[in-house]
Amino acid sequence: MEAEGREGGVHLAAKPGAAVGMGARVPELLGPHPRGGRPEPPLTARLSCGSDSWEDHGVGEHTVHAEPVSAQLAIENERLQRALRARLSEEQALRRVATLVARAHEPGRVLTRVTEEVGRHLNADTAAMARYDAPGWATIVALWSPPHVEPYFTVGRQIDLSPQTALGRVRATAAPARVDSYAGMPGHFVSEVRASGIRATVAAPILADGLLWGAFVVSSRSGPWSEEAEQRLGVFAELVAHAVASVHTRLKLKESRARIVQAADDARRRIERDLHDGAQQRLVGVLISLRLAARAAEPATAAALERCIDEQLAALAELRDLARGLHPAVLAERGLPAALEMLAARSPVPVVVRAPAGGRPAPALETALYFVAAEALTNVAKYAQASAAEVTLACGDGWAQITVADDGVGGADARAGGGLRGLCDRVEALGGQLSVTSTAAGTTVTARVPLDGGA
Repeated sequence: MEAEGREGGVHLAAKPGAAVGMGARVPELLGPHPRGGRPEPPLTARLSCGSDSWEDHGVGEHTVHAEPVSAQLAIENERLQRALRARLSEEQALRRVATLVARAHEPGRVLTRVTEEVGRHLNADTAAMARYDAPGWATIVALWSPPHVEPYFTVGRQIDLSPQTALGRVRATAAPARVDSYAGMPGHFVSEVRASGIRATVAAPILADGLLWGAFVVSSRSGPWSEEAEQRLGVFAELVAHAVASVHTRLKLKESRARIVQAADDARRRIERDLHDGAQQRLVGVLISLRLAARAAEPATAAALERCIDEQLAALAELRDLARGLHPAVLAERGLPAALEMLAARSPVPVVVRAPAGGRPAPALETALYFVAAEALTNVAKYAQASAAEVTLACGDGWAQITVADDGVGGADARAGGGLRGLCDRVEALGGQLSVTSTAAGTTVTARVPLDGGA
Protein backbone atom coordinates (compact mmCIF):
# COMPACT_ATOMS: atom_id res chain seq x y z
CA MET A 1 0.00 0.00 0.00
CA GLU A 2 1.20 3.49 -0.70
CA ALA A 3 0.34 6.50 1.46
CA GLU A 4 0.74 10.06 0.30
CA GLY A 5 0.04 13.11 2.57
CA ARG A 6 -1.55 16.27 1.22
CA GLU A 7 -3.29 19.36 2.41
CA GLY A 8 -6.80 18.64 3.66
CA GLY A 9 -6.44 14.88 4.00
CA VAL A 10 -4.53 11.71 3.20
CA HIS A 11 -4.55 10.05 -0.24
CA LEU A 12 -4.42 6.25 0.10
CA ALA A 13 -3.67 3.72 -2.58
CA ALA A 14 -4.64 0.24 -1.33
CA LYS A 15 -4.13 -3.25 -2.66
CA PRO A 16 -6.25 -6.27 -1.79
CA GLY A 17 -5.25 -7.86 1.53
CA ALA A 18 -2.91 -5.03 2.50
CA ALA A 19 -3.25 -3.20 5.79
CA VAL A 20 -3.66 0.54 5.62
CA GLY A 21 -0.79 2.64 7.07
CA MET A 22 -1.16 6.32 7.89
CA GLY A 23 2.54 7.13 7.93
CA ALA A 24 4.07 9.62 10.37
CA ARG A 25 1.00 11.88 10.59
CA VAL A 26 -1.15 9.64 12.86
CA PRO A 27 0.87 10.12 16.09
CA GLU A 28 0.57 13.88 15.67
CA LEU A 29 -3.23 13.62 15.56
CA LEU A 30 -3.68 11.29 18.51
CA GLY A 31 -3.33 12.62 22.04
CA PRO A 32 -3.78 11.20 25.56
CA HIS A 33 -7.24 10.25 26.72
CA PRO A 34 -8.84 13.30 28.39
CA ARG A 35 -10.12 11.42 31.49
CA GLY A 36 -7.09 9.20 32.03
CA GLY A 37 -8.80 6.01 30.86
CA ARG A 38 -7.67 3.46 28.32
CA PRO A 39 -6.12 5.15 25.26
CA GLU A 40 -7.57 4.79 21.77
CA PRO A 41 -5.88 2.03 19.68
CA PRO A 42 -3.80 3.17 16.71
CA LEU A 43 -5.74 3.89 13.57
CA THR A 44 -3.98 1.08 11.69
CA ALA A 45 -5.15 -1.45 14.27
CA ARG A 46 -8.71 -0.18 14.11
CA LEU A 47 -8.79 -0.27 10.33
CA SER A 48 -7.16 -3.70 9.90
CA CYS A 49 -8.91 -5.84 12.50
CA GLY A 50 -12.44 -7.11 13.13
CA SER A 51 -15.41 -6.83 10.81
CA ASP A 52 -14.57 -3.21 10.01
CA SER A 53 -11.29 -4.04 8.28
CA TRP A 54 -10.67 -2.72 4.77
CA GLU A 55 -10.62 -6.28 3.43
CA ASP A 56 -14.27 -6.81 4.48
CA HIS A 57 -15.31 -3.99 2.19
CA GLY A 58 -13.59 -5.55 -0.78
CA VAL A 59 -11.16 -2.79 -1.53
CA GLY A 60 -9.60 -3.51 -4.89
CA GLU A 61 -6.87 -2.12 -7.06
CA HIS A 62 -8.14 1.41 -6.95
CA THR A 63 -7.49 4.63 -5.08
CA VAL A 64 -9.25 5.38 -1.74
CA HIS A 65 -9.81 9.03 -0.77
CA ALA A 66 -9.71 9.44 3.05
CA GLU A 67 -10.27 13.19 3.44
CA PRO A 68 -13.34 12.70 5.76
CA VAL A 69 -11.33 10.36 8.02
CA SER A 70 -8.54 12.92 8.30
CA ALA A 71 -11.04 15.68 9.11
CA GLN A 72 -12.59 13.57 11.87
CA LEU A 73 -9.14 12.88 13.29
CA ALA A 74 -8.33 16.58 13.31
CA ILE A 75 -11.57 17.36 15.16
CA GLU A 76 -10.96 14.60 17.67
CA ASN A 77 -7.38 15.75 18.15
CA GLU A 78 -8.55 19.29 18.86
CA ARG A 79 -11.05 18.00 21.42
CA LEU A 80 -8.38 15.92 23.13
CA GLN A 81 -6.01 18.88 23.19
CA ARG A 82 -8.68 21.05 24.83
CA ALA A 83 -9.35 18.36 27.43
CA LEU A 84 -5.63 18.01 28.11
CA ARG A 85 -5.20 21.77 28.55
CA ALA A 86 -8.19 21.85 30.92
CA ARG A 87 -6.76 18.97 32.96
CA LEU A 88 -3.34 20.64 33.20
CA SER A 89 -5.03 23.89 34.23
CA GLU A 90 -6.95 22.05 36.97
CA GLU A 91 -3.78 20.40 38.27
CA GLN A 92 -1.89 23.69 38.37
CA ALA A 93 -4.76 25.41 40.17
CA LEU A 94 -5.03 22.57 42.69
CA ARG A 95 -1.29 22.74 43.34
CA ARG A 96 -1.55 26.46 44.09
CA VAL A 97 -4.54 25.94 46.40
CA ALA A 98 -2.85 23.05 48.22
CA THR A 99 0.27 25.15 48.75
CA LEU A 100 -1.81 27.99 50.18
CA VAL A 101 -3.64 25.68 52.58
CA ALA A 102 -0.42 23.91 53.63
CA ARG A 103 1.14 27.24 54.57
CA ALA A 104 -1.83 27.88 56.89
CA HIS A 105 -2.63 31.30 55.52
CA GLU A 106 -5.48 33.35 56.97
CA PRO A 107 -8.78 31.59 56.11
CA GLY A 108 -10.27 34.55 54.28
CA ARG A 109 -7.27 34.75 52.00
CA VAL A 110 -7.49 31.04 51.21
CA LEU A 111 -11.19 31.28 50.32
CA THR A 112 -10.53 34.29 48.10
CA ARG A 113 -7.70 32.50 46.30
CA VAL A 114 -9.79 29.37 45.76
CA THR A 115 -12.57 31.53 44.33
CA GLU A 116 -10.08 33.24 42.04
CA GLU A 117 -8.86 29.87 40.77
CA VAL A 118 -12.46 28.86 40.04
CA GLY A 119 -13.11 32.09 38.13
CA ARG A 120 -9.92 31.86 36.09
CA HIS A 121 -10.51 28.18 35.38
CA LEU A 122 -13.78 28.98 33.61
CA ASN A 123 -12.71 32.41 32.29
CA ALA A 124 -15.62 34.00 34.16
CA ASP A 125 -16.53 37.66 34.48
CA THR A 126 -17.12 37.20 38.21
CA ALA A 127 -16.78 34.33 40.65
CA ALA A 128 -18.12 34.03 44.18
CA MET A 129 -18.18 31.58 47.05
CA ALA A 130 -21.40 31.55 49.06
CA ARG A 131 -22.10 29.85 52.38
CA TYR A 132 -25.62 28.58 53.01
CA ASP A 133 -27.08 29.89 56.26
CA ALA A 134 -30.66 29.66 57.44
CA PRO A 135 -33.17 28.21 54.95
CA GLY A 136 -33.59 30.62 52.08
CA TRP A 137 -30.43 32.59 52.82
CA ALA A 138 -26.77 32.55 51.85
CA THR A 139 -23.77 34.78 52.58
CA ILE A 140 -21.01 35.76 50.16
CA VAL A 141 -17.71 34.79 51.81
CA ALA A 142 -15.32 35.39 48.89
CA LEU A 143 -15.38 37.28 45.58
CA TRP A 144 -13.18 37.57 42.52
CA SER A 145 -13.39 39.43 39.22
CA PRO A 146 -10.79 40.23 36.54
CA PRO A 147 -9.26 43.72 36.54
CA HIS A 148 -11.53 45.00 33.78
CA VAL A 149 -14.73 44.08 35.67
CA GLU A 150 -15.91 46.30 38.50
CA PRO A 151 -17.34 44.13 41.32
CA TYR A 152 -20.99 44.85 42.08
CA PHE A 153 -21.51 42.82 45.26
CA THR A 154 -19.39 42.72 48.42
CA VAL A 155 -18.11 40.06 50.81
CA GLY A 156 -20.51 39.57 53.70
CA ARG A 157 -23.57 40.38 51.61
CA GLN A 158 -26.57 38.22 52.49
CA ILE A 159 -28.59 36.78 49.62
CA ASP A 160 -32.23 35.83 49.72
CA LEU A 161 -32.32 32.65 47.68
CA SER A 162 -34.92 32.41 44.97
CA PRO A 163 -35.67 28.84 43.83
CA GLN A 164 -35.08 29.85 40.21
CA THR A 165 -31.52 31.11 40.74
CA ALA A 166 -28.49 28.89 40.33
CA LEU A 167 -27.68 29.14 44.05
CA GLY A 168 -31.26 28.25 44.92
CA ARG A 169 -31.21 25.21 42.66
CA VAL A 170 -27.93 23.99 44.13
CA ARG A 171 -29.37 24.39 47.63
CA ALA A 172 -32.37 22.28 46.63
CA THR A 173 -30.54 19.55 44.70
CA ALA A 174 -26.92 19.60 45.94
CA ALA A 175 -25.93 19.30 42.27
CA PRO A 176 -24.51 21.74 39.69
CA ALA A 177 -27.05 24.07 38.08
CA ARG A 178 -27.04 26.93 35.62
CA VAL A 179 -29.31 29.80 34.63
CA ASP A 180 -29.06 30.97 31.05
CA SER A 181 -31.04 34.19 31.56
CA TYR A 182 -32.43 36.25 34.43
CA ALA A 183 -34.81 38.21 32.23
CA GLY A 184 -38.28 38.33 33.74
CA MET A 185 -37.28 36.37 36.86
CA PRO A 186 -38.87 37.80 40.05
CA GLY A 187 -37.02 38.69 43.23
CA HIS A 188 -35.13 41.61 44.75
CA PHE A 189 -31.74 39.94 44.52
CA VAL A 190 -32.43 38.84 40.95
CA SER A 191 -33.10 42.46 40.00
CA GLU A 192 -29.69 43.38 41.47
CA VAL A 193 -28.12 40.59 39.43
CA ARG A 194 -29.60 42.08 36.27
CA ALA A 195 -28.48 45.57 37.31
CA SER A 196 -24.91 44.30 37.74
CA GLY A 197 -24.80 43.26 34.08
CA ILE A 198 -24.77 39.54 34.77
CA ARG A 199 -26.66 37.61 32.10
CA ALA A 200 -26.06 33.99 33.09
CA THR A 201 -24.61 31.99 35.97
CA VAL A 202 -23.54 28.46 36.73
CA ALA A 203 -23.12 27.11 40.27
CA ALA A 204 -21.74 23.95 41.86
CA PRO A 205 -22.06 22.64 45.44
CA ILE A 206 -19.32 22.66 48.08
CA LEU A 207 -19.50 19.76 50.51
CA ALA A 208 -17.78 19.86 53.91
CA ASP A 209 -17.81 16.72 56.05
CA GLY A 210 -20.31 15.22 53.63
CA LEU A 211 -22.81 18.05 54.13
CA LEU A 212 -23.77 20.89 51.80
CA TRP A 213 -21.78 23.87 53.05
CA GLY A 214 -22.10 26.33 50.20
CA ALA A 215 -21.56 26.80 46.49
CA PHE A 216 -19.29 28.30 43.88
CA VAL A 217 -21.08 30.53 41.40
CA VAL A 218 -19.49 32.00 38.27
CA SER A 219 -21.15 34.62 36.10
CA SER A 220 -21.06 35.73 32.50
CA ARG A 221 -21.95 39.15 31.14
CA SER A 222 -21.85 38.10 27.51
CA GLY A 223 -24.05 35.02 27.19
CA PRO A 224 -25.14 31.69 28.66
CA TRP A 225 -22.76 28.99 29.82
CA SER A 226 -22.43 25.69 28.04
CA GLU A 227 -23.26 22.31 29.53
CA GLU A 228 -19.55 21.53 29.42
CA ALA A 229 -18.84 24.55 31.67
CA GLU A 230 -21.41 23.30 34.16
CA GLN A 231 -19.72 19.90 34.24
CA ARG A 232 -16.23 21.39 34.54
CA LEU A 233 -17.29 23.59 37.46
CA GLY A 234 -18.86 20.60 39.19
CA VAL A 235 -15.68 18.54 38.82
CA PHE A 236 -13.40 21.38 39.89
CA ALA A 237 -15.63 22.16 42.89
CA GLU A 238 -15.28 18.56 44.05
CA LEU A 239 -11.50 18.80 43.77
CA VAL A 240 -11.11 22.04 45.76
CA ALA A 241 -13.80 21.13 48.31
CA HIS A 242 -11.10 19.56 50.50
CA ALA A 243 -9.37 22.94 50.77
CA VAL A 244 -12.64 24.64 51.64
CA ALA A 245 -13.43 21.95 54.21
CA SER A 246 -10.00 22.47 55.80
CA VAL A 247 -10.59 26.21 56.02
CA HIS A 248 -14.10 25.57 57.36
CA THR A 249 -12.65 23.42 60.14
CA ARG A 250 -10.10 26.08 61.01
CA LEU A 251 -12.80 28.75 61.09
CA LYS A 252 -14.97 26.64 63.38
CA LEU A 253 -12.00 26.07 65.69
CA LYS A 254 -11.20 29.79 65.71
CA GLU A 255 -14.81 30.72 66.41
CA SER A 256 -15.00 28.11 69.16
CA ARG A 257 -11.87 29.45 70.85
CA ALA A 258 -13.17 33.00 70.56
CA ARG A 259 -16.47 31.95 72.17
CA ILE A 260 -14.57 30.32 75.04
CA VAL A 261 -12.57 33.50 75.61
CA GLN A 262 -15.73 35.59 75.45
CA ALA A 263 -17.52 33.31 77.91
CA ALA A 264 -14.56 33.54 80.31
CA ASP A 265 -14.54 37.34 80.06
CA ASP A 266 -18.28 37.49 80.67
CA ALA A 267 -17.84 35.31 83.75
CA ARG A 268 -15.04 37.58 85.00
CA ARG A 269 -17.26 40.64 84.60
CA ARG A 270 -20.11 38.99 86.49
CA ILE A 271 -17.83 37.97 89.36
CA GLU A 272 -16.30 41.46 89.52
CA ARG A 273 -19.75 43.04 89.57
CA ASP A 274 -20.95 40.62 92.25
CA LEU A 275 -17.90 41.34 94.39
CA HIS A 276 -18.32 45.09 93.96
CA ASP A 277 -22.05 45.17 94.57
CA GLY A 278 -22.14 42.40 97.19
CA ALA A 279 -19.09 41.50 99.28
CA GLN A 280 -17.36 44.88 99.08
CA GLN A 281 -20.47 46.80 100.06
CA ARG A 282 -21.09 44.47 102.97
CA LEU A 283 -17.51 44.90 104.22
CA VAL A 284 -17.86 48.66 103.95
CA GLY A 285 -21.03 48.43 106.04
CA VAL A 286 -19.21 46.37 108.67
CA LEU A 287 -16.40 48.95 108.79
CA ILE A 288 -18.86 51.78 109.41
CA SER A 289 -20.46 49.81 112.24
CA LEU A 290 -17.07 49.12 113.78
CA ARG A 291 -16.14 52.80 113.58
CA LEU A 292 -19.31 53.80 115.39
CA ALA A 293 -18.78 51.11 118.01
CA ALA A 294 -15.18 52.17 118.58
CA ARG A 295 -16.21 55.74 119.25
CA ALA A 296 -18.71 54.67 121.89
CA ALA A 297 -16.56 51.98 123.51
CA GLU A 298 -14.12 52.06 126.40
CA PRO A 299 -10.50 52.82 125.45
CA ALA A 300 -9.36 49.20 125.66
CA THR A 301 -12.33 48.01 123.62
CA ALA A 302 -11.90 50.87 121.15
CA ALA A 303 -8.27 49.90 120.59
CA ALA A 304 -9.29 46.32 119.88
CA LEU A 305 -11.95 47.53 117.47
CA GLU A 306 -9.42 49.74 115.70
CA ARG A 307 -7.23 46.68 115.13
CA CYS A 308 -10.27 44.90 113.69
CA ILE A 309 -10.93 47.91 111.45
CA ASP A 310 -7.35 47.81 110.16
CA GLU A 311 -7.72 44.12 109.32
CA GLN A 312 -11.01 44.82 107.59
CA LEU A 313 -9.42 47.61 105.55
CA ALA A 314 -6.63 45.26 104.46
CA ALA A 315 -9.17 42.59 103.50
CA LEU A 316 -11.21 45.14 101.58
CA ALA A 317 -8.12 46.28 99.69
CA GLU A 318 -7.25 42.68 98.80
CA LEU A 319 -10.79 42.08 97.67
CA ARG A 320 -10.70 45.16 95.48
CA ASP A 321 -7.42 44.01 93.96
CA LEU A 322 -8.96 40.62 93.29
CA ALA A 323 -11.98 42.18 91.63
CA ARG A 324 -9.76 44.49 89.61
CA GLY A 325 -7.66 41.52 88.50
CA LEU A 326 -10.75 39.64 87.36
CA HIS A 327 -12.00 42.52 85.23
CA PRO A 328 -11.35 46.17 86.07
CA ALA A 329 -14.44 48.35 86.07
CA VAL A 330 -12.47 51.23 84.57
CA LEU A 331 -11.85 49.15 81.44
CA ALA A 332 -15.55 48.76 80.76
CA GLU A 333 -16.46 52.29 81.80
CA ARG A 334 -13.65 54.41 80.34
CA GLY A 335 -11.78 52.20 77.89
CA LEU A 336 -8.30 50.75 77.43
CA PRO A 337 -6.17 53.96 77.68
CA ALA A 338 -7.64 54.78 81.10
CA ALA A 339 -7.15 51.20 82.29
CA LEU A 340 -3.50 51.30 81.18
CA GLU A 341 -2.99 54.54 83.11
CA MET A 342 -4.43 52.81 86.19
CA LEU A 343 -1.95 49.95 85.76
CA ALA A 344 0.92 52.43 85.47
CA ALA A 345 -0.17 54.28 88.61
CA ARG A 346 -0.22 51.05 90.65
CA SER A 347 3.11 49.76 89.36
CA PRO A 348 6.14 50.04 91.71
CA VAL A 349 8.30 50.57 88.58
CA PRO A 350 7.91 53.93 86.79
CA VAL A 351 5.80 53.35 83.68
CA VAL A 352 5.18 55.68 80.73
CA VAL A 353 1.93 55.07 78.84
CA ARG A 354 1.53 56.10 75.21
CA ALA A 355 -2.09 55.42 74.30
CA PRO A 356 -3.69 57.95 71.95
CA ALA A 357 -7.40 58.53 72.36
CA GLY A 358 -9.64 57.25 69.60
CA GLY A 359 -12.31 54.76 68.75
CA ARG A 360 -12.62 51.79 71.07
CA PRO A 361 -12.07 48.27 69.71
CA ALA A 362 -14.38 45.38 70.56
CA PRO A 363 -14.62 44.50 74.28
CA ALA A 364 -12.88 41.14 73.75
CA LEU A 365 -9.90 42.89 72.15
CA GLU A 366 -9.70 45.53 74.89
CA THR A 367 -9.76 42.83 77.55
CA ALA A 368 -7.04 40.76 75.85
CA LEU A 369 -4.73 43.75 75.38
CA TYR A 370 -5.34 44.91 78.95
CA PHE A 371 -4.35 41.56 80.44
CA VAL A 372 -1.24 41.41 78.23
CA ALA A 373 -0.16 44.76 79.68
CA ALA A 374 -1.13 43.73 83.23
CA GLU A 375 0.80 40.45 83.09
CA ALA A 376 3.84 42.07 81.46
CA LEU A 377 3.98 44.87 84.08
CA THR A 378 3.57 42.32 86.89
CA ASN A 379 6.58 40.43 85.52
CA VAL A 380 8.53 43.68 85.26
CA ALA A 381 7.89 44.40 88.93
CA LYS A 382 8.64 40.85 90.11
CA TYR A 383 11.53 39.62 87.98
CA ALA A 384 12.97 42.20 85.57
CA GLN A 385 14.88 44.38 88.06
CA ALA A 386 14.00 47.23 85.71
CA SER A 387 14.27 50.94 86.40
CA ALA A 388 11.56 51.95 83.90
CA ALA A 389 8.97 50.51 81.53
CA GLU A 390 6.92 51.80 78.66
CA VAL A 391 3.47 50.77 77.38
CA THR A 392 2.54 51.74 73.80
CA LEU A 393 -0.89 51.23 72.25
CA ALA A 394 -1.47 51.70 68.51
CA CYS A 395 -4.45 51.06 66.22
CA GLY A 396 -4.41 51.20 62.43
CA ASP A 397 -4.52 49.23 59.18
CA GLY A 398 -7.07 46.85 60.66
CA TRP A 399 -4.89 45.91 63.67
CA ALA A 400 -4.56 46.86 67.33
CA GLN A 401 -1.15 46.44 68.91
CA ILE A 402 0.20 46.86 72.42
CA THR A 403 3.89 46.80 73.36
CA VAL A 404 5.36 46.64 76.86
CA ALA A 405 9.11 47.24 77.02
CA ASP A 406 11.45 47.42 80.02
CA ASP A 407 15.18 47.91 80.63
CA GLY A 408 15.57 44.95 82.97
CA VAL A 409 17.75 41.85 82.96
CA GLY A 410 15.63 39.83 80.49
CA GLY A 411 14.96 36.12 80.72
CA ALA A 412 11.23 36.12 79.87
CA ASP A 413 9.93 33.26 77.71
CA ALA A 414 6.30 32.74 76.66
CA ARG A 415 7.02 29.09 75.85
CA ALA A 416 7.87 28.24 79.44
CA GLY A 417 4.24 28.34 80.57
CA GLY A 418 2.73 30.62 83.19
CA GLY A 419 0.86 33.84 82.55
CA LEU A 420 2.45 34.69 79.21
CA ARG A 421 1.58 31.25 77.80
CA GLY A 422 -2.05 31.72 78.76
CA LEU A 423 -2.09 35.21 77.26
CA CYS A 424 -0.59 33.82 74.04
CA ASP A 425 -3.51 31.39 73.79
CA ARG A 426 -5.98 34.20 74.45
CA VAL A 427 -4.48 36.43 71.77
CA GLU A 428 -4.29 33.61 69.21
CA ALA A 429 -7.93 32.76 69.87
CA LEU A 430 -8.77 36.23 68.54
CA GLY A 431 -6.66 35.70 65.42
CA GLY A 432 -3.68 37.60 66.76
CA GLN A 433 -0.07 36.96 67.73
CA LEU A 434 1.98 37.48 70.87
CA SER A 435 5.76 37.71 70.73
CA VAL A 436 8.37 38.05 73.46
CA THR A 437 11.88 39.36 72.82
CA SER A 438 14.13 39.15 75.87
CA THR A 439 17.83 40.03 76.05
CA ALA A 440 20.25 41.26 78.68
CA ALA A 441 19.18 44.82 77.74
CA GLY A 442 15.52 44.23 78.56
CA THR A 443 12.30 42.53 77.50
CA THR A 444 9.67 43.54 74.95
CA VAL A 445 6.24 41.90 74.89
CA THR A 446 4.10 42.65 71.81
CA ALA A 447 0.51 41.56 71.20
CA ARG A 448 -1.18 42.19 67.86
CA VAL A 449 -4.82 41.39 67.14
CA PRO A 450 -7.07 42.14 64.13
CA LEU A 451 -9.74 44.73 64.87
CA ASP A 452 -12.42 42.37 63.60
CA GLY A 453 -11.13 39.51 65.76
CA GLY A 454 -13.57 40.22 68.55
CA ALA A 455 -16.59 40.83 66.34
